[in-house]
Amino acid sequence: MNYSAKIVLCLLAAITWWLAFMQQTEPETVTRKSHHKIDYYLKDFDSRSMTLDGELKQRIRSEHMQHFVDDDSTELTKPIMTMYSADKPDLNIQADTGYISADGELILLNGAVHIQRSALKNIAPLEIDTHNLRIQLPNDFAETDEFVTIKSAGNTIQGIGLRAHFREPINIKILEKVKGHHEIK
Repeated sequence: MNYSAKIVLCLLAAITWWLAFMQQTEPETVTRKSHHKIDYYLKDFDSRSMTLDGELKQRIRSEHMQHFVDDDSTELTKPIMTMYSADKPDLNIQADTGYISADGELILLNGAVHIQRSALKNIAPLEIDTHNLRIQLPNDFAETDEFVTIKSAGNTIQGIGLRAHFREPINIKILEKVKGHHEIK
């Protein structure tokens, strides 16, 4: 191999080494994120909120509640949420676990969710069974993308996905694959 070929090979090797060196990324710095720390917890948690008129609007109870300092969120075990309306039956919502956002406006009810409203005068009883329900408290709106069963006065409706407003007038919509069984009396 002649002298000029050796110089070209050395130059090529040096350029390759330089390019490889320039392509190396800076070593990642490990940033420690603060852990999801509990700053307090309660057993037999019970919280009530009122309307501007001083009427009871909703109540949330739980076997165990824990609050997290890092994101100001709250987790609940076996939550029971009750929504009140004047001259209407109470709406009770139970779940396996729950999550309340820092601003208190979003509640996630996880696992099996059971919603029940008793009968009153001309209002038929109502039962809804689903999973993983999201509730937006300011507008009393609830939704899920899971399978839903609604039972009321001998009628049964099933389908996928639910969008519901629980303040009067109650408006419930099932999104897909809706099937119903209606009893005529």
